[in-house]
Amino acid sequence: MEYELLIREAEAEDAAELVAFLNRVSLETDFTSLDGEGILLTDTEMELFLDKQAHSENQITLLALLNDEIAGLVNITADQRKRVRHIGDLFIVIGKKYWNNGLGSFLLEEVVEWAQASGILRRLQLTVQTRNQAAVHLYQSMVL
Repeated sequence: MEYELLIREAEAEDAAELVAFLNRVSLETDFTSLDGEGILLTDTEMELFLDKQAHSENQITLLALLNDEIAGLVNITADQRKRVRHIGDLFIVIGKKYWNNGLGSFLLEEVVEWAQASGILRRLQLTVQTRNQAAVHLYQSMVL
């Protein structure tokens, strides 16, 4: 099957689909900080979160859409306090049926490019479980 890939910034209108996606991937793997409870946000809370990010200079959520379906996302959250606003916390997740197809690399490259262009973010950090070898390999392969 051929897929059309679109990477774009999440919008408030994506909230319900994004909550459903995160709840689904929370059941697909135990490699993320999400557990069987899912994202624990309502659609309205997610909408507010996305709207806040859209108006922030140092935060973003990028969606990877394959044939208009969310297949993955990368998110940067950051503090607004001047002393630490240059540090972004990275979260990335790919739906299981799309693992090992390079989608994580595409998302990571896009968000790093966005962070560099922001003029604010100078450091991105993340936590990864060492047993998640695919993720460890991805992060180690990035030359930043």
